[in-house]
Amino acid sequence: MDIRKIQHILEQLADVNEQLVSLSDDIWLGIDHRDNESIIEGSQFIQDYNLATSQLSKAAATVEQQLLTYFKNDIESVQPVIEHGNDDTIKNQRMIKELDRSKAYSLNDNFTYKRPYGFVLKGIAYTNITTWKAVYLKVLHALYKESPAAFSELVTDKRFISKRGNPLFTEAPKKLRVAQSLPAGFYTEVNMSANSIKDTLLQVLAYFSIDEKEMKIYLREDRDA
Repeated sequence: MDIRKIQHILEQLADVNEQLVSLSDDIWLGIDHRDNESIIEGSQFIQDYNLATSQLSKAAATVEQQLLTYFKNDIESVQPVIEHGNDDTIKNQRMIKELDRSKAYSLNDNFTYKRPYGFVLKGIAYTNITTWKAVYLKVLHALYKESPAAFSELVTDKRFISKRGNPLFTEAPKKLRVAQSLPAGFYTEVNMSANSIKDTLLQVLAYFSIDEKEMKIYLREDRDA
């Protein structure tokens, strides 16, 4: 079996899923909020659309897990290894220099239909990233490693629980649409659009008292241009 083919399929699956979730944001913004009929019709469509994409996201997550389990001996080949400069200052400086050949974006930019390639968080570079989900999880893992005690309190912090009681972090994965386990022993929601992820990261960085300027995003489109 060609492992590169499996890797490509997983990347495409993740990309299509993120694009579909992003489309929901676009559709909602395109509704005329001054027209009650438009709001009602659009709201019903969004509910149905979100239900369908949520089911697709769960199926995609199941397929991904099945492939990773089956090819567990080749997991590094199936799932791209994210490069980072945590333990090597010279390598980190080289990675940052390479990233800076492209335009750096902040978490306040719009990432609809954009694909990430890398990011720098608190002076540490991360590259070889293909999805926004990977960006989100890598940031969480870095913050957990730096502040495990504070990270463990995310699951009870009220700012990460919606007004309707839906948690972003929880010990009960069934409370999430698509749950991803974290090293702290609980789960987080990963069925989010690029812009939802960057808004969440802004909240998470604020929770850890990290200035949003400490994180820069680099896009694959700029790198491939």
